[in-house]
Amino acid sequence: MIGALIGSASNGPLYSARLIALIAMVIIYAIYDVFNKRDIPDAFAYVSVFIGAIFTLVLGLHTIEFSALVAIVVGALSYVLYRVGQLGLGDGFEFVAISLLIPIQPSPLLFGGQQFGMPFILSVFVATGFTAIVFVPLYYILKMNSKSRKEARSLIGSREAAKAAILIVAYASLLLFVTYLFGFNPVAAAIISLIAVFSALMALFEKGIMRQMIALIYPRELEDGDIIAEDMMAVRDIAYFRKISPGFGRLVTPGIITKIARVRRRIPVYKHAVPLAVPTLVGVGAALLFGNLLLYLV
Repeated sequence: MIGALIGSASNGPLYSARLIALIAMVIIYAIYDVFNKRDIPDAFAYVSVFIGAIFTLVLGLHTIEFSALVAIVVGALSYVLYRVGQLGLGDGFEFVAISLLIPIQPSPLLFGGQQFGMPFILSVFVATGFTAIVFVPLYYILKMNSKSRKEARSLIGSREAAKAAILIVAYASLLLFVTYLFGFNPVAAAIISLIAVFSALMALFEKGIMRQMIALIYPRELEDGDIIAEDMMAVRDIAYFRKISPGFGRLVTPGIITKIARVRRRIPVYKHAVPLAVPTLVGVGAALLFGNLLLYLV
């Protein structure tokens, strides 16, 4: 069964059509995310999922159960992450659409070994996470001018240095463990080393990067779907807003906006966060070209 699914996932005109639709879709998501202030139009989000469903229902009957199960799991997880303020709703729709368009990891276009019938979206998540780890600190550090860079360096304290050191040690231990189990693999060493370096860099410049992500705005300027930086707020301020609106939290909803719109206290909001659709675009490309990057560790 799995063998048949894998073979059908990467051959013939069906796969070519799905591939074209996938590439076009993730490019459009990235364009909206970058040039439309991280706002994905509802109509496009719905259409992307509908197109994915059409491919599954009409052209991919042999994978319909697997595709539906993966899409349901991805959709449920995305919604939970959205409700706790860790993921944009548009990003969730994109992940569901991706899982419907190509449910099973096909043979890599460039090189890569057996993919074992894993969900394609799993490979996308892995590659997107890897891309984000590298992209986020680079994006914000390069974006800093000399003054803000100097200020960011001044914010590096013992806590940030300790976190960076712990990360380096943890990833070094992981590399030693992988080498012990499977022997030395230069690709695995390169991947783990890159993740270690940029994770440590993110930890060192965490405060400076957070300041660039956040804008202090009045409640009336909030928009549905905004993410509030609660960890940057004083406890008394959080208590004040929750007294007015019990549902006050990371995720901004229309009901919260209505209740606190007249408050004259500013709120830290992630208005300048990196658009996730860009790392997702890179993640999709990496998954298509190389397969699941985790397999390179072994």
